Amino acid sequence: MPLGSEEAQAEAATWFYGGGGGFGNASEITVDTPENLEAAEFMRSMIDDGDTQPDPGATNRSPLMDVFIQGEIGFQVGLPPTVGQIEESNPDLNYEIAPIPTKDGSSFTLGVADHLMAFRNDDDKTEAIKAFLDYFYSADVYTTWVSAEGFLPTTQSGNQAMSSDAALQPFLELLPDAVFYPSANPAWQATDAAFKENFGLIATEDPAEVLQTIQAAADAES
Repeated sequence: MPLGSEEAQAEAATWFYGGGGGFGNASEITVDTPENLEAAEFMRSMIDDGDTQPDPGATNRSPLMDVFIQGEIGFQVGLPPTVGQIEESNPDLNYEIAPIPTKDGSSFTLGVADHLMAFRNDDDKTEAIKAFLDYFYSADVYTTWVSAEGFLPTTQSGNQAMSSDAALQPFLELLPDAVFYPSANPAWQATDAAFKENFGLIATEDPAEVLQTIQAAADAES
């Protein structure tokens, strides 16, 4: 349960969305909610019961993943590149890929996306922009880039082209159920920073107060 400053918002998201909560949308950031508090208190109970690694509030995801790859941790939320890291560092590791657990058993995964955008300043570039995007997202071109970067495709044609990769198949199957950060909300950047700075405190402080602190940071930018 890595709650350190590297990716605290990602670890929070897996438990918040998995418990029926979330971060809100492009119009409103909702961190301090009953659903999120229930998830945060459940996380705290796991910490108190000794079910996590020591000092989760100060643990970052990348070094903890290295510990998982060496077979010292029973369960951790991973990424598609983790499969390649295991093959390189510990190919004899006995492991399986499973969906993220959720409160009601529904399928869910956290999606993280970069965005390729074109800005139209005058209409005479419209066709050129369309031609480039059509070329870039064509299956052969797009999947070559996706594979080199260790990403997952965001197009159906890309998904079909990469579906024969057994290592990626469990991740590809979950893509239709991916939930993303509300990055279009102007307050998300401040919210993200507040998670990185404060969310690890649930390990030692009242989770309700931690959520209130993060919500206040979001509200200040609204």
